[in-house]
Amino acid sequence: MNSILSQGIEPPTDPERFMVSDLLPTLHRMPNELAPRHGVDEPTSWPASEMVVHYSVAAPSEADARSVASALVQRGHRWVTVRPVYLPHLDPGNRLFGKPEFSRPELEGWWSVDSLVDEEAPDPASEFHQHACEKMAVEAVGRAHGGFWNSGSLATRETMLPGFDHRGLVHELDQKHAHHIRRDVISRFPPPAEEPAPATPLQCTVAEHPFPPVLECARQVARDQEAQQGDLPDGTAWWLTSEADSFSDDHEVIFELANSVMHQGTCYPHTADEIPLLAGLACHEDIRPAHRALFTTFLFEAATIGQRLAASGADRRVALGLSLEETADELAARHAVEAVAPYLLDRWDSEDEAVRFTLAALAAATRHSASDTRIRHLAERWATGPRTDALRLAAALAETDDTAVVTVLRSMVESGVIPPGKVPSPLAPTRGAALNLLKPLIEREMSPLLAQ
Repeated sequence: MNSILSQGIEPPTDPERFMVSDLLPTLHRMPNELAPRHGVDEPTSWPASEMVVHYSVAAPSEADARSVASALVQRGHRWVTVRPVYLPHLDPGNRLFGKPEFSRPELEGWWSVDSLVDEEAPDPASEFHQHACEKMAVEAVGRAHGGFWNSGSLATRETMLPGFDHRGLVHELDQKHAHHIRRDVISRFPPPAEEPAPATPLQCTVAEHPFPPVLECARQVARDQEAQQGDLPDGTAWWLTSEADSFSDDHEVIFELANSVMHQGTCYPHTADEIPLLAGLACHEDIRPAHRALFTTFLFEAATIGQRLAASGADRRVALGLSLEETADELAARHAVEAVAPYLLDRWDSEDEAVRFTLAALAAATRHSASDTRIRHLAERWATGPRTDALRLAAALAETDDTAVVTVLRSMVESGVIPPGKVPSPLAPTRGAALNLLKPLIEREMSPLLAQ
């Protein structure tokens, strides 16, 4: 069985990124127990999938685009088009004409390969697994031709088929032929992993005495910081104004505290300045433990935003010659979290299990090697599962041992904790890729705490 990722791909020469690419053969070794019934000669009847998927790959030249198109039709994509990337700032008929700041000027001269996959699937769960595997394969095809997966969407066939733009059509397959090819392609996908059984929520003390509103605590932290340093950053000072009285409950306040620092998960010039407010709340004694865990998670996200974005967008950045390094704002945010992290990590022994779990993530984000032993000790509470894997990964990241990180990642891929569609690009820096994979594992554990 050939890996769906490694077709036509050479490993990068950067030693840091080579270890991430070493994950790719892992899928090659994963047997697909469904392969016999997926075979093209197998008479088993499958229904047409409910959803049709649109893929779009950006390629640096028309020749590269046509090569990508040929590779996609060989994978059973029913319609494939090739045309220049549409850029509204170059279109006199578009209201954004002449405004490159609202367009994508870096793609001027690039070509777009758009395709539809209309296939069969034995059941809905398999259908979405096939979508995830195919996306990964399309990413690999784009990468192999100097491009990148640009966008995608899925919709019902009643919506997608009539709406597909056939301009620049270079390949077309009839449905029967496409389904025949797709059966063969699907037979080489790794099998879907079983969803792990829900774990008991992390232990979190629910005190008998009532806690004050989070808004009151935020204002207390802000006043304390104002007394210590004089002027406050604008975002922190805002919490002392009457405008902050409009929130109806703690959940709204917590959401706004996170959103104001990193709106929709994006780093801003003001992000670093407002990290002390989140840190002050993460260790405030009048904040319930569940909320302290959430604030610690926000700090993890702020410290890792640049590295995670570089990893998730590695194919695009490399293809366009863009940096994989953090921006000045992202670096400032990480340094701001690194400055407050030691104080929070010193509280480990006095914190609940849920808070310790998020402190493990914070140690991973800030390379706090002194936390390695206690993170591994916490992981020993559970034999297996995503929680244990998250802590093993956090310990390796805290140690800054890339070899150990890749070992843990490989184990997670083989066990199915990391599904095929989430395996990082071979161009992604090791640390950023691992942090990007750690984030959803942390969020998984935080979800039950939101109800407290």
